[in-house]
Amino acid sequence: MARLGCFCGAEMTNTVAPSENLLKIFYYCEAENAIKDNPGIRLWDFYTGWDEKNRRNNSFMKRIEDVEYWKCPACKRVYEVQAQSCGNIIRAYERNEDCDKGKVSVSGLKELVVLKDVEMDDMLSENEGMTLKDYLRKEKPIRYFSSEDETTVYEVNSDDQIVEVYKHARKNITGKDYGKT
Repeated sequence: MARLGCFCGAEMTNTVAPSENLLKIFYYCEAENAIKDNPGIRLWDFYTGWDEKNRRNNSFMKRIEDVEYWKCPACKRVYEVQAQSCGNIIRAYERNEDCDKGKVSVSGLKELVVLKDVEMDDMLSENEGMTLKDYLRKEKPIRYFSSEDETTVYEVNSDDQIVEVYKHARKNITGKDYGKT
């Protein structure tokens, strides 16, 4: 069980399961690699530790230790946190309200698979044996894409309209760097 304080003042916790604060984030190609390694891999198995078991070399996974992703319910910042190092924040992304919310071309962007703890609990309680392949085939109202340099993440609807834009926050409100971009 853990808690993480957001810079907006809200507190996030995983003491209640499922947690509205916890996310798992993978590159889409990582999900494809998991399916190549094990065509029948269940969504639950992928969600609960595929990256830890396989130690992939994609940049979201090049870490000395495992990371967790936390989303603040108040300001919607997303934190990448080293869990074993007492919540060391590696990166944080905050909503960019000034970005144009028009249509986006997703070519040149890296698709992400964002799995939310609450949604996984609901979905898997209905179909415990759902495979990762079946999950990826499902129509999703929102998809996520990262810029090549990982400084911008786009939430995009099924019409390729931008719903939200998250930018890497280089400094928190105290002026401390969140990490390299």
